[in-house]
Amino acid sequence: MSVRIKVFDEILNHGLRPWLNHNSVDEIFYSKFHSLKEYSSRHPLQFEIKFERPFDNKTKYYNLLIRNSIKSHFDAIYEAMDEDRNENLIHYYLNDILNKRLKTLLKDIGKLLKEKDFTLSYIDPKNTSYQLDQEHKANTFIMQLLKIALMQLYLEVQEKFKEWVNDEFIVEDFYTQLLKEPIPDKLPIRKIQILEIETEPIKKTKIKKADSPIQFHSFTYKQLPTNPDNINDLWDSLKLNGFISADTPLHIFKKIFSGTEINTPVKWTGNPSELSYFIKSIHNDLKLVEDLKQKQWQVTCICFVDENGEPFDRSKFRTLKRPTLTGDKIDKAINLLK
Repeated sequence: MSVRIKVFDEILNHGLRPWLNHNSVDEIFYSKFHSLKEYSSRHPLQFEIKFERPFDNKTKYYNLLIRNSIKSHFDAIYEAMDEDRNENLIHYYLNDILNKRLKTLLKDIGKLLKEKDFTLSYIDPKNTSYQLDQEHKANTFIMQLLKIALMQLYLEVQEKFKEWVNDEFIVEDFYTQLLKEPIPDKLPIRKIQILEIETEPIKKTKIKKADSPIQFHSFTYKQLPTNPDNINDLWDSLKLNGFISADTPLHIFKKIFSGTEINTPVKWTGNPSELSYFIKSIHNDLKLVEDLKQKQWQVTCICFVDENGEPFDRSKFRTLKRPTLTGDKIDKAINLLK
């Protein structure tokens, strides 16, 4: 398979670089933008980008070009890989596309954003403290959008072939491992939610107030942005000592410390008192994870199931004591997070 991520590479490294002289005049992009049609995906995307609106001809053109390229590149990658449903080939293709191409481009763009001072503050619509160079502002918009587009393409490919992905990336991982940037308060990419439409007619009677929605989906490790490898070490230790299933994938384990929604819980193969002590230690005592406002046992039951895949009874966790025989092993594992 030979699939090039051509447009993205052209914008980052070749003739479509927005700061080149032949790309510096806004007026030349008026006709380019109006002649560029929106690309219709052959395969639906699972993620969407939340980004600032384009503000001139140049940014409108690049905005549509980049968003078209996410869809067209994904179609080409998916169709090329789908022709060869051979496990070894799929693993090879994924390593080539995700690890070699997209991760390399993301590392390169992370360096370039710093070198050229393409920081988000230049395109913040609330920033009126100084007059901005409009060309620099446009170039910043384009390269910041390209950064997010590379992230989305990575996530789209990973999601479509997730059964072959060994080390799943979440959005925060791009910032901590590749871009070397702080994780933003509001992530620029989110998974598209499919809403279920209520088909029953609304009755004109007093409706009982529903329970408040769960505010927390998983634990949030406080040092995730600065020391993400600590989670890998904890995963190794808990598996080695038989507290979690030996076949627990790393990306599934990492997700329960990301603060994001959990689709696949981790099998806790230790006993309930060991799980209770583990959670009390990281949440209540050492405060290694963000405060869950008394919802830690509810979140525990979202993130973990017993060795048979059955849910735990959260009401019993509070009264369980430190396990005498295995407490020291749990302490050693937890120390890896400090």
